[in-house]
Amino acid sequence: MEPLKLALIGCGKVAVKHLKAIRDNKQDIRLCAVVDNRLKAARELLSTTGFLRPAEGEIPIFPNIDLLLAEQTPDIVAITTPSGTHARLAKAAVSAKAHVLVEKPMTLDLAAADELLRLAESQRVKIAVGHIYRFFPLVQALAEDLHSGRFGRLLGGNVKVRWGHDQAYYEQGAWRGTWEQDGGALMNQTIHALDLMTWLLGSPVTDVFGWIDQQVHSIESEDTGYALLRLQNGSYCQVEGTTASDPERQEAAFNILCTDGEIHAGLVAGRSSFQVRDRRGRCLGGRYLRSFIAKTWREEGIKGFIRLKNPHSGLYRDFIRSIRQDRPPLADGRSGRAAVELVLAIYRSALENRPVQLPLGTFNLIEMKGFFADSVEPTV
Repeated sequence: MEPLKLALIGCGKVAVKHLKAIRDNKQDIRLCAVVDNRLKAARELLSTTGFLRPAEGEIPIFPNIDLLLAEQTPDIVAITTPSGTHARLAKAAVSAKAHVLVEKPMTLDLAAADELLRLAESQRVKIAVGHIYRFFPLVQALAEDLHSGRFGRLLGGNVKVRWGHDQAYYEQGAWRGTWEQDGGALMNQTIHALDLMTWLLGSPVTDVFGWIDQQVHSIESEDTGYALLRLQNGSYCQVEGTTASDPERQEAAFNILCTDGEIHAGLVAGRSSFQVRDRRGRCLGGRYLRSFIAKTWREEGIKGFIRLKNPHSGLYRDFIRSIRQDRPPLADGRSGRAAVELVLAIYRSALENRPVQLPLGTFNLIEMKGFFADSVEPTV
C-alpha cells in the first residue's frame, strides 16, 4: 500500500520525536509538509532530523494550516503546537477529512473536545492523542492481564510524576504555565500518567478530591498537584504531580495493588524499573520481559527494539494500523477527552475545596484565573 501522507504542525521540541517516529515508520508514512510561522526554525528542524537530504525531496513549509490545506490533502495531520491551539488546528484538519494525531492534552476544555469528536465521526476520520505511556514496553501486556482478572480484583494504586523544570523552562514560551493556553503540572506533565493509570485500572472515575499549589515557580497555574480518585469498580488512585522537583532527576512511577498481586513500575533519571509479584511473593517480571522480547522479535525484528527508544514510534505504528484496519487507535480521542475531564475535575475540586463527581459538566480552565492571586509570591 502507498505510504500515508502526513503534515506536521509545529516545530518545537516534541516535533523531533514525531519526525523520528515518521522515520521509524517510513514504509507506511511520508512527511509531505511542515507548518510553522518560523521559517528558519522549521528548516533547522528538517535539517537536523535528516529531512532536507536530496533523496527526501523538498518538504514544503507553510506559515499556517489554512495555506497547507488549500494546497495539499494530507491523510494525517500531526499537531505538536502549544496546548491552547490544539482544538482549533484539529478542527481545521478534521474538516478537511484528515486523520489527526494531536499531542496531549487533546484540548483544554470539554466542549471543544466534544465538538471535535462529533466532527470526526461525521467526517469518518480518526483522532489519536499523544498519550505515549500506553506504548511503553510491557504496558499493554499488563493491561490485558489486569483487565482479564489474572491478578484478581483491582484494589487501587498510586501514580507519581516528579518532572522537575527550572524557571527558565516556563520562560521559554509566554504560553507555558498559563491557564488559558497550558495549565500547570497536572495538565501538562501528569496527564500522561493519569491516562495510563485509569486505563490500567479499567474503570471510569466517579469522584475526585484535589489540591493544587505554587511551591517553587513564578507562573500563573500550579507547579504541584495532589488528588484522590475513586473509580466505578471500587478501586482508588492517589495522584502526585509536580515540576518543583530536581530537573536532573525526573521521575514517573506507578503502583497497582490487586487481591492476587502487585505491580510496581517507574522511570527515574532515564532508568526504568519493573516488578510484578503475586500474593505468594513470586516474581513474575521475568516472564513478562521474556514474552515481550519474543513477541517484539517475532513481529518486528530488530526494528521493534530500535523503536523502543522513542514511544512516539509505537504511537504512530498503532495509529497507521488503526487507519488501515478501520479500528479505534489505542490512545483514541475518547480516552484523550477522558484524561482532560479528569484534570479539569481536579482543578475544580481545588477551586471549590470539595469533592467533585464525574461526569464533570461545564467547566473551563479560564475559571481558574486568579486562583493564586492572593498567595505568597513563589520562590525561584
